[in-house]
Amino acid sequence: MDEPYQAIRYMVVHDPAVILGFLLVGFASFLFMHIQLKMLRLGYKSYTFFRMNPTGKNGWDMPAEYLRIRDKQGWSPWPVYLLWPSLFGGVLVLVVGLFRL
Repeated sequence: MDEPYQAIRYMVVHDPAVILGFLLVGFASFLFMHIQLKMLRLGYKSYTFFRMNPTGKNGWDMPAEYLRIRDKQGWSPWPVYLLWPSLFGGVLVLVVGLFRL
């Protein structure tokens, strides 16, 4: 039981960039799912995993649609504003951390 915790503790002590990168990427995915859930509750259709077209309507343009209608709904713009920096920053920190291993 202590062995997994020792491995996590070792990673946190010796290379915290990997852990921080995973946390930032996870936070970005949480924000993306939050945006999609709010849009789905309004009736916007999201893509499915079988018909994924990320550049088309209702693909990765869902954050832009969120920003267009957020004033009418009274939503905060911060989930979209934090989505892309946390995703790109998380990937960058993760890659740097993995090269340092």
